[in-house]
Amino acid sequence: MLKNKYITPVGLIIAIIIIIILSFLPIYTLELKSFPDGKLYFMHKVQPGDKFILKYTHSVALTPVWEIFIIDKDYQIVLIETNFLDHGAGLPYTTFENEIFMEEEGRFKIKNMHRIMPNPIYYRIGAVRENVFYFKDEEINLSSLLGDRLLTLEVNKNNLFNYLIGGSL
Repeated sequence: MLKNKYITPVGLIIAIIIIIILSFLPIYTLELKSFPDGKLYFMHKVQPGDKFILKYTHSVALTPVWEIFIIDKDYQIVLIETNFLDHGAGLPYTTFENEIFMEEEGRFKIKNMHRIMPNPIYYRIGAVRENVFYFKDEEINLSSLLGDRLLTLEVNKNNLFNYLIGGSL
């Protein structure tokens, strides 16, 4: 049986080894921050194949637009589909490369997109634009939360230890 004087150093060594291991395990997070102050509004672990949607009201047509993004194998944000209700100034009207323009489920859609986005994406939030962010089962009304602000959306590489304690690199 171990004596009490050995339990503390052994426990400390095990804790240090666990912290070191967790510090070397990479984890990627999708983060939404206000710009330029960097206040964090959303952070969630992501993996390749995860999707999120940005919905907003188009400033001219005054109809909703949905932009669907995916996290690819290199942890880049890729626009894969755009949905909208009608045509008009500033709304998509053509496709590029292998993209497909169609009407489906009462919406116009551009599918088969593969547009790699910059990291971070600078995204203007407006109170009248009804900006909404969807990720898995979460829905965040960005317009209500932020009003008229600039937001950044980005994928960041962190380590598991920092993620578990609520920080980032």
